[in-house]
Amino acid sequence: MSNKNYQEDKVLSFHGPLTISLLSFVGNYLKLVINTDQVLASRLYKTFIELTQNVSYYSAEVKEIEKGIKSGIGWFLLNEYSKHFIFTTGNLIKKEDGYKLTRNCNEINSLNEEELRFLKRKTRGEAKIRDIGAHIGLIQTGLLSGHPLDYKISEINSKHSYFTISVRLDK
Repeated sequence: MSNKNYQEDKVLSFHGPLTISLLSFVGNYLKLVINTDQVLASRLYKTFIELTQNVSYYSAEVKEIEKGIKSGIGWFLLNEYSKHFIFTTGNLIKKEDGYKLTRNCNEINSLNEEELRFLKRKTRGEAKIRDIGAHIGLIQTGLLSGHPLDYKISEINSKHSYFTISVRLDK
């Protein structure tokens, strides 16, 4: 394509077990290679951590890295365009988790920034009642992006679905 507005540059991609040490290394690498202002670099880093941790913690496909330590398997991709970045992750999920993810993403996409901040405080307050880690991460991602979460859940079989989420971060 000749129009620079539509050109993309794949900055980084990975598929495999998303270990905490890998995420830490790649997160720090992103800070070094992204040539942008500090505020955007921080938003990219935080988005990367939120979404890849969700894959690491909640993927239905796991690999034992060390005895007793498992990491979720999935992928991430960071593309740079002339006016924005798109960060995408994908992973296998339990089919029943797809309903919760759909509800959470739709709720996040229906709220403005002030409402998202309120939801984040409310959800954090409920943290002792239920496991809400992924929900808070998605809320935070919505706040960092300022755009709707672009997600897709595709049924694989009677037990599993595939979850893909993309987030736009403007330059």
